[in-house]
Amino acid sequence: MTFNEIWNKHKDHLLIFIKTKIDENHIAEDILQEVSIKLLDNLNRKTIINNEKAWLFQVTRNTIVDYYRKNKKQLELLIDQPEINIHSSACFCDLSGFVIQTYLPEKYSKPLYLSDIEQKPQQEISEMLNLSLSATKSRIQRGRKKLKEIVSDCIDITYNSKGQISDFELKNNCELPQELKDEMERIHLIL
Repeated sequence: MTFNEIWNKHKDHLLIFIKTKIDENHIAEDILQEVSIKLLDNLNRKTIINNEKAWLFQVTRNTIVDYYRKNKKQLELLIDQPEINIHSSACFCDLSGFVIQTYLPEKYSKPLYLSDIEQKPQQEISEMLNLSLSATKSRIQRGRKKLKEIVSDCIDITYNSKGQISDFELKNNCELPQELKDEMERIHLIL
């Protein structure tokens, strides 16, 4: 497929996704443009992209994280003002996506990731995974339960006055693999 075919097929979905993480339209548009440049660059270098949609969403997530990392000092100035949304839910979404993909059995991780991270309708997920709708719903619910157990056993979460995640810390008695601790630290830097 050509750049225009891939981009025209996915750009609207990417922008919607970005806007769930970024409140300012001009910044969301800038991030979208940056993702398009990365796609064009990779296509020009003949990079093999097996699943364009998954690749684009991963690049978009990474670009959003890079944006927050670059703007960390500005966020630190705002963090004590509870009326300011510092997009911590986006950070926690990245952490949740990492935990879902890494620590849940694929039987639960795939439908849960598609539902809660990629925001796909459950009917679409059932068709993608060749499952009945009730089986899909059941796996998503069980996946959420398993994710909640991992999170509540190992992570203290702090919420702001609007109920948004404002901080999280690893509990002292929790033994997590180093890979997950590293990912938590990476996400925590953004906060």
